[in-house]
Amino acid sequence: MADDNVITAKPRERVRALLAEAADGLDAHEVGRALDVHVTTARFHLKNLVDEGTAVTVQLAPEGVGRPRVAYRIAPQPAADELGSLLLMQLGATAQQREDAAAVAGRDWARMHAAPPQALPPDPVIAVEAALTRLGFRVTGALSQFGRHRVNVCSCPLKHLAGTVPEIARGVVRGAVEESLAAASPILDRTYAVHVEPDASGNCSLTLILT
Repeated sequence: MADDNVITAKPRERVRALLAEAADGLDAHEVGRALDVHVTTARFHLKNLVDEGTAVTVQLAPEGVGRPRVAYRIAPQPAADELGSLLLMQLGATAQQREDAAAVAGRDWARMHAAPPQALPPDPVIAVEAALTRLGFRVTGALSQFGRHRVNVCSCPLKHLAGTVPEIARGVVRGAVEESLAAASPILDRTYAVHVEPDASGNCSLTLILT
């Protein structure tokens, strides 16, 4: 039986997760059995992963007499991406230090794209959504209860960071949100603490909490 977390993810992400855990690769039949889908469906998602550069094909020895099996593995990380990750790690020795450094950059980024100040303090969720939209993010949902606001954000502009150095993606978003609240009104800046965490229901999402 497949892992519960794999089952709840989107189909292509389910296949990606399986390949990431299989050092020797998997063929379409193995993927189909693991996810309880037809082999044709498994091949469809595997081909999409190859087309987007996430996976590569390799030939395995046949099981018995027959043609070699075609297996799929996660594509090796390009050298430039590895270098980029190493450079980002220089932001701090710990994940918290890197997140805090990224938050400073997020503040600067939001400041570069700030809107003119308003006469009256806007709703904090509206201020945050407007600022993140200008930076290329997409707010997919919001819930407000008793002064606490929970906002779901697609991290697509930072997708390349969210998968490898999530603390930096979180820091950038936190800094951008903190700057948007400060720019909207000193009252909002003093009122709300900002916390960013991965959204368990999405593959490319962050949950933003204003308390």
